[in-house]
Amino acid sequence: MSKSGKLERLKLRVLAIVGAIPEGRVTTYGTIARYLRTTARQVGFVMATLTCEESKRLPWFRVVAANGVVSTIKLGPVGRRQIGRLRAEGVAVTPRNKIEDFREIAWSPGGAAGHRFP
Repeated sequence: MSKSGKLERLKLRVLAIVGAIPEGRVTTYGTIARYLRTTARQVGFVMATLTCEESKRLPWFRVVAANGVVSTIKLGPVGRRQIGRLRAEGVAVTPRNKIEDFREIAWSPGGAAGHRFP
């Protein structure tokens, strides 16, 4: 399989998982990566290259950095939009951009009964 074919397959798998994250829950790049047997950096790359259409239909904002940190805050408007979307779903975010009660609301694709990911 070509490099671009592998990347496209990874993208489809990442998007399927992101689309399955329940409202009011979050997961991390690393959690997705472990499930797919890839790296958090590769998952982050896929997330960073979402098209406008993909961003509109997927809950991208439910994916955070390790330990529940909203890492996109350094990007300004994107981080503020992510925090706003999370708060709109009832997810508490501290002034230091960390998900409150992260361990309680963290979601894992391995625990998603009934979901099959490509």
